[in-house]
Amino acid sequence: MKKLLNLNTIGVKSMAKFHLLFIAFMSIGTLPALAQDSLRDYQRGWYVGLGGGTSFGQATFRSITERQTHVGFQAGVFGGYQFSRLFSLEALATMGRQKQTSLDCDPFWLSTDGDISFAPVLGKQGNYYRDLEAKTSWIRFGLQPNFDVLSLFTKPTTKWSLNLSPQVSAVTTRTKHLAEGYENEFKRQWHFGVGGQGSLGYRVAESFGLQLYGGITCLTGDRFDNIPKYMHKSNLIYEAGLKLAYHFGKPIKSKPVFEAPVIATEPEPVVEQLPVVEEQPLIEKQLVVENQPVENATPKAEAAVDLPTIYFAHNSHRLTQKEVDKLNAVAEMLKAQPDVTLSINGYASKTGSAGYNLRLTQLRAGTVKMLLKRRGIDGHRLHPVIGKGIDRKAPTGKEARRVELMMNEK
Repeated sequence: MKKLLNLNTIGVKSMAKFHLLFIAFMSIGTLPALAQDSLRDYQRGWYVGLGGGTSFGQATFRSITERQTHVGFQAGVFGGYQFSRLFSLEALATMGRQKQTSLDCDPFWLSTDGDISFAPVLGKQGNYYRDLEAKTSWIRFGLQPNFDVLSLFTKPTTKWSLNLSPQVSAVTTRTKHLAEGYENEFKRQWHFGVGGQGSLGYRVAESFGLQLYGGITCLTGDRFDNIPKYMHKSNLIYEAGLKLAYHFGKPIKSKPVFEAPVIATEPEPVVEQLPVVEEQPLIEKQLVVENQPVENATPKAEAAVDLPTIYFAHNSHRLTQKEVDKLNAVAEMLKAQPDVTLSINGYASKTGSAGYNLRLTQLRAGTVKMLLKRRGIDGHRLHPVIGKGIDRKAPTGKEARRVELMMNEK
């Protein structure tokens, strides 16, 4: 029997330490990623919510034993601040209740004054462990940081989250012992709690999110079930349930015009190789002007139609070498026509939120403008860039991810 008690105790302690070490390791490992990319589509601000579910106790008596399982309940409120897609800080208040009974390996007798023995003591009243049950109610006030580790590996627009949350708390418990013809309620106890939660969440709407969570709290001090400790040294409360949160935060809005995009590095000598290919339309234009002076405005309108479309990769505002070559040719055309200005409009595909894609299209248009300026085109000839956002009429996503150029009279 003692050997069984020892194995049980070692297993419980190992499991509790594993939970705490795992949560601490994952939380510390995510700290360096607090500096998030400004393009991440998170909501920043306050949030509040309600939660509830089941609870289980594990002290000298257990909610889960060889013979039966007692499912308790717990409910509470919480609120916090979302600093980034990765990190939030949350305060919570939870209350719960559960019932615990003895394990089969505890053949002890407990007197009403708290002494234990293997058999009834002459002159004292008491009960065998197997005849007792302990009903515990508890209230917890906690504080926990939440680290969404899924945000490190998924797209900014994903609605899923996977949070690891180390927690510290103050917990008050009160237990009542019950047996046939016997009832004894003990004074309230206070404990310092250390533990954590893990949760899988989904943003069901812009301001509402659901989380399926589970957690563990290790309590200091005496056993919360008020059963004298003998071999069993655990003092744990487990919980699992569902949370509903309402977020007050608004998505971060970008500036209407972005003039400093990041441009992929491209070799400069390419500029010198392209005029031979792209100057042919200009020669045709000059011939038309000489033969038909009355319609000299028509070729300029046609030139605007012949400008190339600049395409981008998914979720990117960087230029490939192929698109850089197109812009090099456009720069040469503009140098040959100094009285023409250029409008630059950016578009995006349907993937992602409208706000995120609007910012992305502004960045794409800004990238094109910056490269033309680096090729010697005066910024006054380039109209302020316009991000059009999602192009829902484009046949494919590839065709939607683009920047269009239009020539205008100066």
